[in-house]
Amino acid sequence: MQRAIELVGIPTVVVTVEPEETRQARPPRALCPRGFIAGHSLGRPGDPALQKWILMDALGLLVGPPRPGEVVEKAFD
Repeated sequence: MQRAIELVGIPTVVVTVEPEETRQARPPRALCPRGFIAGHSLGRPGDPALQKWILMDALGLLVGPPRPGEVVEKAFD
């Protein structure tokens, strides 16, 4: 789906907790917050500051060129 959206000119980014699986899918841009679990890819419930931090970093990937297969892994401590 992400590739189809990109083909019509809309840049996308995926936030994932499964970096190895995501690398295999080769999305144009991907961010993996380290240590997070499925269902909590944007952080702990009730922590809007952390969630905003992760979203802003993910959106920051949109200013660069696509890097299929690269997953930016980052700690959000």
